[in-house]
Amino acid sequence: MSITPQDLGSGTLDQSIQRLRARKDKWQKSIQNIARGNGRALESDQRKLKAELRQNALAEAEVDESERFLMLTPGLGQEAKIDERDNILSGEFLEIGILTARAVCHISRGLETGTGFLVGNGIVVTNYHVIKDKAEAKTAMFEFLFDDNRIGTPRSTEVYVADTDHFFWADEALDICFLGLQGVTDINIFGWIPLLREEGKALIGDATNIIQHPDGEKKRIVVHESVFTLVDNGTDADAFCWYSGDTNPGSSGSPVLNNRWEVLAVHHKAVPDTDVNGHVLDVNGKKISKERFAENNAQVHWLANEGIRVSRIVGALEAKVFDNPQYSTVRDDLLALWADPMCTQRARRASYDGMGKQL
Repeated sequence: MSITPQDLGSGTLDQSIQRLRARKDKWQKSIQNIARGNGRALESDQRKLKAELRQNALAEAEVDESERFLMLTPGLGQEAKIDERDNILSGEFLEIGILTARAVCHISRGLETGTGFLVGNGIVVTNYHVIKDKAEAKTAMFEFLFDDNRIGTPRSTEVYVADTDHFFWADEALDICFLGLQGVTDINIFGWIPLLREEGKALIGDATNIIQHPDGEKKRIVVHESVFTLVDNGTDADAFCWYSGDTNPGSSGSPVLNNRWEVLAVHHKAVPDTDVNGHVLDVNGKKISKERFAENNAQVHWLANEGIRVSRIVGALEAKVFDNPQYSTVRDDLLALWADPMCTQRARRASYDGMGKQL
């Protein structure tokens, strides 16, 4: 008997498979263009304009050194640029990545695991299929600094539990969950990764980075070998985007970031290749028997990763009407925090200061 998506242990994949299948031609064309170094040719003029305006605004902000804290500066030369993606990065790219990763946590509920990250004011975001209600939230553990930690002064992990009285919002359609943590009153402990509403943070063919806890392991990072592949504005899949890169069960809820370490999406599914009857296919296009899958599940042909776009998450959160005034206040504070032009720099400074306190 051949395996189906339900045998892959990633929850329901039907909607994700259908979304990508409906865009098969667009997705394949995108892959081909990216391979030729011309992914951006598939972007709409509107999205390219948004990206250009955003890039110009960031470049102007970086001129003011008094406002600058670990902001990535553009390269000075492009003489050896082979394609549209500039792979020459500032040395600060690595430093900012370290600071950003501190806000990412391992989530566990018994044997089930996931990933989440702080978005400000002691609020963590993850997937709905990781934590869908307050009852599940109360059984979850949120573990920060769960790293290999083999260099420098040894650090202990720091574990927190949920505070759903402070805040809780879960949206099944978006596969998103926001919740408060007990004890994270000082936002300078780990910093945070703000959810920036503006579009134009990445275009087709741009590199993406994923900070995750795959299979419940210590923190792992996919750097630069993940590519922003497809977005389909104004359709039934408007809230989602697709990208490459390696993820595993437990990666759900990970931040997907651009080369400025700004979050583009919240990872939620890896999409396998299937035939018309719903059987999962291997890298050779053949059905996989349950016996063969048990021997080596790496034979699955994974087409792409799917994430929920940050711009759509912020819009949904803003539109949500809460019966609980406390939740409304926390939501409004978050939106104000993310709208601050210096929010990203404040978050990095907070993570840097917190790192100093924990050494």
